[in-house]
Amino acid sequence: MLAPGDLNLTFKRYLETPVRLTIESDYVTRIDGDGADAELMREYMAAWGDREAYAVSHVGWGLNRRARWEAAALYDRRDLNGTEQRAFAGNFLYSTGANEVAGRHTLGHFDLPLRRCTIEIDGRAVVRDGQLAAS
Repeated sequence: MLAPGDLNLTFKRYLETPVRLTIESDYVTRIDGDGADAELMREYMAAWGDREAYAVSHVGWGLNRRARWEAAALYDRRDLNGTEQRAFAGNFLYSTGANEVAGRHTLGHFDLPLRRCTIEIDGRAVVRDGQLAAS
């Protein structure tokens, strides 16, 4: 579930409405939501006419406590790379599309830094509600 305040780096904008991605067998199979955010994602993915645009590309979480989530609002869109939002402590980065290691080549790609997520590895939380878990 993508929530308001999460970031779509492809469109360089904070989400304003919820978007639900259904993921099956390593591919986004549905994009649900009533707002412009879901509609933009559906149209962008479909425009490539390529199943690989819907594939999981890579995931990760941020550890940089000095990176600022809100910093994207300070940049003009053409100047925004989203480095801070990819690295922000406690975020979760979900990406779709190209992944050379998996042999997936496509022009479609989303980088989606999400906040307030819980991430568990082998049943142990490394991020809880968007905060780095104590080790």
